[in-house]
Amino acid sequence: MVNEGIRIGLLFSLTGPTAVTETGQYKAALLAIKEINEKGGIIGHPITSYFEDIGSDPSVTVEKARKLIRENHVDILFGTYTSACRKALLPLLEEEDILLIYPTLYEGNEANRWVFYSGATPNQQLQFFIPWIITNLGRTFYLISSDYVFPRETNKHIKKLSKEYHAEILGESYHPLGSQDFEPALLEIGRLKPDIIFSTLVGDSVAAFYKQFYRSEFEQPICSPITAETEIHAMRSDYHLNLYSSFPYFSSIQTKENRAFIRHFQAKYHSNVISSVMENAYNSIYLLFNALHKTAKVTTGALRAALARSSFKAPQGPVHFDETNQHLWQYSRIGKVNENGGFDIVWQSNTPIEPAPFLLNTHPAPPFNKSSTIQPDEMYIKQGRLQQEQKKWAGTFSFFENLAKLFPFSFYLISLSGYLIKSFFSSSETAISLPLGSKWKLEDAGENGFGRALKRNDLSVVTGRHHTHACLKNFTTAGIPIKIFHETAGVLGIAGNAGSQADVELAARQIALHIDLFSKLVTERKKSRLLEHILQETMVKRRPEGMIVLYRNSIVFANEQAEQIVNDQPLLINALASDIAELGSRPVPEKHLRKRIGDDAYEIRMRKWEDYFLIYVKQGDKKEGDSKPAAKTSFQNIIGKEHAFLDAVHIAETAAKTDANVLIIGESGTGKELFANAIHHESLRKDKPFIAINCGAVPKDLIHSEFFGYSEGAFTGSKKGGKKGLFEEANGGTVFLDEIGEMPLDLQVTLLRVLQEREITRIGEHKPVPVDVRIIAATNKNLRDEIAYNGSFRSDLYYRLNVFQIELPPLRKRPGDIQELSEYFLSQLNRKNGTRKEFAADAVQILKQYEWPGNIRELENIIERSYYLSGFHSVILPEFLDPYLLNTYKHTQQQDQMIEGKETEEPEKQHLLALLEETGFNISKISRILGVSRTTVYKKLQQYGIKLKR
Repeated sequence: MVNEGIRIGLLFSLTGPTAVTETGQYKAALLAIKEINEKGGIIGHPITSYFEDIGSDPSVTVEKARKLIRENHVDILFGTYTSACRKALLPLLEEEDILLIYPTLYEGNEANRWVFYSGATPNQQLQFFIPWIITNLGRTFYLISSDYVFPRETNKHIKKLSKEYHAEILGESYHPLGSQDFEPALLEIGRLKPDIIFSTLVGDSVAAFYKQFYRSEFEQPICSPITAETEIHAMRSDYHLNLYSSFPYFSSIQTKENRAFIRHFQAKYHSNVISSVMENAYNSIYLLFNALHKTAKVTTGALRAALARSSFKAPQGPVHFDETNQHLWQYSRIGKVNENGGFDIVWQSNTPIEPAPFLLNTHPAPPFNKSSTIQPDEMYIKQGRLQQEQKKWAGTFSFFENLAKLFPFSFYLISLSGYLIKSFFSSSETAISLPLGSKWKLEDAGENGFGRALKRNDLSVVTGRHHTHACLKNFTTAGIPIKIFHETAGVLGIAGNAGSQADVELAARQIALHIDLFSKLVTERKKSRLLEHILQETMVKRRPEGMIVLYRNSIVFANEQAEQIVNDQPLLINALASDIAELGSRPVPEKHLRKRIGDDAYEIRMRKWEDYFLIYVKQGDKKEGDSKPAAKTSFQNIIGKEHAFLDAVHIAETAAKTDANVLIIGESGTGKELFANAIHHESLRKDKPFIAINCGAVPKDLIHSEFFGYSEGAFTGSKKGGKKGLFEEANGGTVFLDEIGEMPLDLQVTLLRVLQEREITRIGEHKPVPVDVRIIAATNKNLRDEIAYNGSFRSDLYYRLNVFQIELPPLRKRPGDIQELSEYFLSQLNRKNGTRKEFAADAVQILKQYEWPGNIRELENIIERSYYLSGFHSVILPEFLDPYLLNTYKHTQQQDQMIEGKETEEPEKQHLLALLEETGFNISKISRILGVSRTTVYKKLQQYGIKLKR
């Protein structure tokens, strides 16, 4: 036992994006230190703690840790929450030969000898959570995540476990840290209809998503390995009542140790909101204290050996460190949120679970009564999707029916995603029946000819005993890919008796010839229909613009104008990727946008036709050799009167009078480039170039040459004489770096040097070239969060850019500006087309009530669409607006009518009673019939004193 005290360096964020969670950890650690010192410390010597606020910033973490080591002479470090901060600290730990105790759940894949990990590993949360969900809640998942390392790694584990337990991931989406708008994800959830929403959202995004999810009236449960008591406490109670989480600890655990922990915490901090990571911090201090009783010295080597053997009777139950990987053995629990904001425990392990930071499946399958045998009849496509697939292939059924009559085998049409869409038999006597909608990809159903053909994109045959599933052991299966435009669109499956293997193989090769001819005919038919459609477009509408047709992200047609545009700007299609994805997921007839790539501007219309995306593109006006936008923007051209917006304008006007760098923060479509343009044209640099660069649209392998240029012969394909980079082109003017958060880390280092040295070096040259540019950067991400969670943005570059920070409010927070902006866009169209159209009053009302997730850009597109749809009408009526706006408005009106009591009470009460009888007291059905939330229905039942039958 040591005969001296110990100095602990505490590293937590009491400021910054993770402050809410880390403040709780800090308090729990201080509570443990206080308890130990009040009991006499270590043989009469107190534990001395020194604290530094790391502000959720990896570089600050390293700086503050160095201070604790060199100035305060601490013996061990304790804390850091995000993986980015922990990873940033690793080189310093080795350099200074000092240990870190890390009390936070994390993504695994690490076992550093200078770190003891006292938080949960992925297997301690997910190894039991995912099978329990599949057994008790459903088997189809939608994954929604914040975009940083922990959620992405967690989702890898979820996908692996889903395959093992025959579940299915229907979709996933990743959102920038701090995101508040989840409409695209909610639309996809509505379309896919998963059984489970699995959330790894963090921070402010958690409450925002749960609120929007609840208001959308979805009924699926949400499961999360991140949302704990602290996040629940920050939300309204009705947003989280169908939420499940998995942690080693919940504050509802009934142990003597936990009751004492909660009692002491509440006495000191007047709060009983305690989460799993707070208990981790509390446990870690005691694990260190118990380790000090096993060593005579406070050296790193001695502490490492003692901690590896340390144990503690924790609030969650007995825990101890693993000697081999320095992670903690702890319990696994699953809880459901109750009305009080706590968790009712629905399952827990009987003993602590071994930590497996690298391998998820090191334990036997948990006992959830789920057979490990593959059962195709358990793996069905949802009925709605099956009907969609059948409708898509319906025109081909007659061909396959006729083909089946020629051979004594069973035939199956398998979709690209592996589902059995339709069966064809020549005779019911020889039919081998497999269930419609069952899934036959190799990773789902094991070895079989259908899945093998999908995997190989070639004819494949599998014989009896080689099949994984028992129902195919007596048969030979074959798969023949069906290719449209040279890409596999599905597979024709064949099955016959195993004894007829040679016959099946021979028949498969003959049938493959039929399928090849059939595929060519279908391709030509689709080409013919496409060309007919293109001719109709070009002949009837006579638009002087480029036309591009995409089929599965490949260009299958481009007219002469489009070819010229794509040759001049090869980044165009990449720059449209997110817009194409949005068009594919949302049923809108057409999407209008303006896109700027470098100093090239484009007017673009996009729409979907059958399986194709039709893109019409026209290059904006631009003078030869002029890199400035055609229209100069000043602050007089910026429309808005809301207080928050005028504050942003005031800061921008002040910034324009200086030469300092500017960082503009705002959601997509809020006008960041408009502000950058105005700042430039009101500055002393207004007569010099303004060059806008979208950092997210430039491929990583081209980004250095685009920014800084190259010399002749610098690489294969380089131009003769070399090429100036965009920074040289902008010399004396302004460079606008849009989506700066997407800039690769290595380029961030180069940009920082350019800002410091005011010079660039072309690729292939060594002589620096002086440049004089002002930087205006913009992002829709929270860069402080990117620094803290992801380590994907350099804090030194952030502070260099963030001299003036301008935050543009989203349009939903500018309701007073919607009418003025709408009328401005309409006046622009009137001027362009020589018309005098105006809005109907009720159309303006609909525009005002919508929340505008796409902000000003979406508003402008909606106005343009409604203008053209109104044809020769001089008044734009509600019927010309986007149908989605109309449906949203009607839904809101229905809710208002019920809540505000626009109908008299007695008829409404009688109507509710009638609906209760009609639906069998099913509140969900009533809410759907009335178009209101279930909460609204319950309020009305309570108002009228109507009691439900139980």
